[in-house]
Amino acid sequence: MSATIPGMWTLLGAPLDSAAAGEGEELAPAALRAAGLAGRLGLADGGDVTGRLTDSVRDPASGVIAFAQLVDASRVLRDAVAALAGRAFVLGGDCSLLPGALAGARPDDLWMIDGHPDALDGATSPTGEAADMDLAVVTGRGAPELTGLAGAPPIVAPARVALVGHRPASLGADVAEELALVPEGVRQVLAPEVRRRGGDAVAAELLDRSDERPAWLHLDLDVLDEAVLPAVSYPQPDGLGWDDLHVLLAPLLAAPNLIGFSLADFDAAHAEAEEHAERIVAALARAWPQRTPLPQRTPGPRD
Repeated sequence: MSATIPGMWTLLGAPLDSAAAGEGEELAPAALRAAGLAGRLGLADGGDVTGRLTDSVRDPASGVIAFAQLVDASRVLRDAVAALAGRAFVLGGDCSLLPGALAGARPDDLWMIDGHPDALDGATSPTGEAADMDLAVVTGRGAPELTGLAGAPPIVAPARVALVGHRPASLGADVAEELALVPEGVRQVLAPEVRRRGGDAVAAELLDRSDERPAWLHLDLDVLDEAVLPAVSYPQPDGLGWDDLHVLLAPLLAAPNLIGFSLADFDAAHAEAEEHAERIVAALARAWPQRTPLPQRTPGPRD
């Protein structure tokens, strides 16, 4: 299937911190805007479309912190993304934005570049943060209020998901336990393999697998090694460097079938947040393609 996607990009802020504890991610949209994100990338800025999560209580039924607020915010984000005439750039906040964004865009494929699998659920997450659970939710495991945001689950079929840049089981028992929960069918490319093969080769594989189906690209900044970007919520060693990330991102961002992009997990409360924000924006600007806007397609049934 060949997709023709409108060329215009609109920035939508989703300042969600799924710990509801003011840990810094909720400040990221403002900090990255202040660093020139919209102007450097040529984005129309649609403002923040969700509020912040403030209820730090873990819901006993779902196992999710701020569950009712998160469901409401996810529905608002879903509707805002669905209403766009072009491509969406959803700026978090943390990865709890992903189910709402994908439910609005309805991609066939998800390219998820993330230092963690995010495959826990309300029962297995030690924190109760929805950012532990976004892969599980979008592939159909979790509270029905979230898994059903786009209708009958899954939001994206596991076989249409590529998880890239997460850490190997050798990093620790907790990592191994979460890797065991990644849904069968998800294509996994661990961070050491990305570095060994080269991000361009990994990107070429993802593009070939997508067969030009509408795709969404999600970037959790903790895919980067803690030595090059410590300003994330859960930094880890054995990650990617800036150049590794660039050669992985650039071909995916240039894909004509890309319908949206989300960015998550910048800790804008970090002591050196301003410096890191400028580096993040510069890295995105370096990878961001110069596109000629394409004609809008007439909506039709998905393949």
